[in-house]
Amino acid sequence: MLDSCLARNRDPPMSSSERASSPPSGTDTREIEWQLAVPDLGIVRRWLEEHKKIGALLILPRPRQILRDTYLDTGDWRMFRAGFALRLRESSDGAEATLKSLHSAREDRADRREITEPLPEPDDWLRSAHGPVGPRVREIAGDVALKSLFTVHTTRARFAVHNPLHPADIGEIALDETEFRSPANTPLGRLQRVEVETLGAPLAALEGLVETLREQCGLEPARENKFAVGLRLAGLVTPPPM
Repeated sequence: MLDSCLARNRDPPMSSSERASSPPSGTDTREIEWQLAVPDLGIVRRWLEEHKKIGALLILPRPRQILRDTYLDTGDWRMFRAGFALRLRESSDGAEATLKSLHSAREDRADRREITEPLPEPDDWLRSAHGPVGPRVREIAGDVALKSLFTVHTTRARFAVHNPLHPADIGEIALDETEFRSPANTPLGRLQRVEVETLGAPLAALEGLVETLREQCGLEPARENKFAVGLRLAGLVTPPPM
């Protein structure tokens, strides 16, 4: 169904009255996070549960998430050539489409543009997406159909990072157990990873926390992000971005 969504969903533009009654929603931000390779997630989980305060920061458990991510592109790699990875995410919180820039602005952490749009109808998402993602995808892909590259199934344990002096959480620690599968649902491989993402706080507030996690739990910077791992496990060869 995803393979043919572009070919059959070249819908006409929304009228001005439709846009007024259904304003597009979504975000266009920079995602800043540390991606850390881990030999044993259990060690990290136990350490976080035993250390509910690290310096001035509180570590608070949050509900677990089950995520299903499908990475998509055209057969001639139009998304990749444009410098983006296209991800369709489904979870208990709903569905969303995301365009992530392929390259980080820094080497010591992921610092990338991330454009996200919530999807009311994930099974027919391209037709119903009129926020910051849908029109971009239609413009880049043209009349060429999208196809699934691989899927990523993740069980995510989450911990909020909270500074008592601030009303909102300043970051999140994610402990991911991930399985990669082919479009035919064939298992390709597994991955464990720790990700620490800033939620708008100054980076210095989280840099010390990341260093403490690395020292206490034996973590190292990950060499590949999940998109790169999925491409490698699926045996996909990409062209150079334009």
